Amino acid sequence: MLFITYVVVALWLSYLPVACIQLKGWIKNRKVYFNRNLLRVLNDPFIVFQIMTRSASSSDVVKRGIESVHRSCRDISYSEYSISVVTEDPKDTSYVRDARVIVVPKGYSTSKGAIRKARALQFAVEQRRLVGDSGPDRWIFHMDEESSVTPQTLLSLLTFIREKRGLISEGPIAYPLKFTDANRLSFLAESVRPFQCYDCVSQMTQPPPMFMHGSNLFVRADVEDKVGWDNGTTVAEDQLFGVKVYEKYGNVFGWHGGLLLEQAPLNLADHFKQRKRWVIGTLQNLKYLPGKLKARIYLRAATYWLGFLSAMASIAMYAYYFSPYVILFFTRMFGIPYTLPHLTSLPIATPQSIIYSFLASGHLSLSWPIVYSVAFWQSVMQTALGACLLLALIIWLTSYQIGLRQNLQHATDMGGAHRALLHLEQLVLSPIIGIIETFPAFYAVSQFHLLGKRTSDFEVIAK
Repeated sequence: MLFITYVVVALWLSYLPVACIQLKGWIKNRKVYFNRNLLRVLNDPFIVFQIMTRSASSSDVVKRGIESVHRSCRDISYSEYSISVVTEDPKDTSYVRDARVIVVPKGYSTSKGAIRKARALQFAVEQRRLVGDSGPDRWIFHMDEESSVTPQTLLSLLTFIREKRGLISEGPIAYPLKFTDANRLSFLAESVRPFQCYDCVSQMTQPPPMFMHGSNLFVRADVEDKVGWDNGTTVAEDQLFGVKVYEKYGNVFGWHGGLLLEQAPLNLADHFKQRKRWVIGTLQNLKYLPGKLKARIYLRAATYWLGFLSAMASIAMYAYYFSPYVILFFTRMFGIPYTLPHLTSLPIATPQSIIYSFLASGHLSLSWPIVYSVAFWQSVMQTALGACLLLALIIWLTSYQIGLRQNLQHATDMGGAHRALLHLEQLVLSPIIGIIETFPAFYAVSQFHLLGKRTSDFEVIAK
């Protein structure tokens, strides 16, 4: 059992490198994460707000996004814009109002095998080229069908252009929309994403980016026109697009800091499909990526894979340690004799155990025989392991709390007591949420490498 406990500790420690990277990103980028330079200057470049959907008429979310653009533009007196809805449903031409509808033909194909969203994005590029929206005086703001903008979003985009901070940029995303309609666990699991977004700042300002959001992506039109979305067969087209922009233009990346509002998957099945698609797409992209970036992506994928194994090992370990006490409770209830077995302890010690075990009795000093003893250094190692695990645990729990706070800041009609209850639920349910968040990655990596399934079946997610 001692060997197994060391394996469990090693699995727990596998999260520490990523936890430290995320902590560094939060400390370094928290001041620029959300743009507060909201000075309105009438420099008004032209922005095309592009909303991607398979069918706008299947739900009300696309209309909500269109209305958010019009409303926010009115609020800041901005009129140099247009809205395009890129769809695969011909019925949307009569359903959508106040926007240009671009219907991707069923028979449309690309030369390099772009599929699904990348295929639709490439068609939109070609349509903009036909109407003269592909020059350096145009900017494209990418939105998913459930995205909503705010005046802060628009002012941040205009500031980014005015200050000439780059040719492609991104901003933070929060997930407060329709949260009362979503499964509670899927909504709480979405809390980690705003926290991870702090690291997105580093990805965009120190390219090539390891990952990018397909929404809240802001690109100058001529850059998107020249790079395009026909870069290979993948369902993670945003990541590959970022790499191709870097290869062609170099470091033209930035962070605009404009917040986009979106919604969490409405149920756990959709949460699983979404996460699985991301991982499969990233693995599909590996053959297109440079070596250093590929190594970083493998490390991140391995962390999620090991994270699920760690969660499973934790459940087994808790069962091992606590089941004898459960048995003892019931045996005493029914008067059955039972003796607690001797259980192997985890190879982790606390600073207190070092003090009580090795300080000379009554003195705050160590004797040289103790310092030279094997037992002392074993306890030092155990304490170091315990400290590392405690740090990883604190960062992990805090990341969800910070992300949940970001999401709830933009949720309307919610009192303080309700917010506090959600933060408590987040804390209590964190072990379950950790499994929900890591299992799709574990499944996708196993499916991709062990079962040889290198594609992701398209499955519509409810909006």
